[in-house]
Amino acid sequence: MNELLGLAGFALAGMITPGPNNSLLLASGIRFGFGRTLGHVAGTALGMGVLVFAVAGGVGVVLLAVPGAELAVKVAGSVYLLYLAFRIATSHGAGGAVARRPLGVLGGAAFQFANPKAWLFALAAAGAFLPPGLAPVAGGLAVAATCAVMALGTAAVWAAGGAALHHVVDGGPAQRAINVGLAVVLAASVALIWA
Repeated sequence: MNELLGLAGFALAGMITPGPNNSLLLASGIRFGFGRTLGHVAGTALGMGVLVFAVAGGVGVVLLAVPGAELAVKVAGSVYLLYLAFRIATSHGAGGAVARRPLGVLGGAAFQFANPKAWLFALAAAGAFLPPGLAPVAGGLAVAATCAVMALGTAAVWAAGGAALHHVVDGGPAQRAINVGLAVVLAASVALIWA
C-alpha cells in the first residue's frame, strides 16, 4: 500500500506538469470545449495504463536491453514533438493545426506510445513502484491502474483549463500568444527527455 501511495504522488507530480499530453489537452479544450475533449482525456488515461502495464510486463526490460532502442525512441519521439510544436505555433486557430476534431479515446491512447515523456514515466513508475509482495501481473496491474487514475484526473484538469480559456481566447493576438506558449512548452519538454 505504501508503494501505491508513493506512486500516486509520483504520478501526480509527473502528470500534472506541462508536457506533450497536457499541451494537446489544453489546446483541445480551447478549441473543442471540455465535453468534446472527454474522449481524449479517457484515451490518455487508457493509453498510459496500457503503456505502464506493458513496461511492467517486460517491454521496458527489452527496450533497455536492446542497444540503441532507447535512443531510437527518444529521437523519434523528439522529432514528432518538435513537429507538433511547429504545427501549434504556426496555426491560426486554437490548436487548429493539430486536429480538426478531438483526438478521441483511441487517438489519446495511441499518442502515449509516441510520447517519449510517457515512456520515461512508465519506465520510472514500473521500475520504482512495483509492489514486492504481489505476483508480477497483479503488481503490474496495480501500478498501471494507479497511473491510469492519476492520468484521468490530471488530463481532465488540463482539458477543463483549456475549455475555460475558450471563451477568453477566440482568435486574434491572445490566441496567437497561447499557441506560441503551448508550442514553447511542447518544444521544451523535448529537452527534459534528454536530461
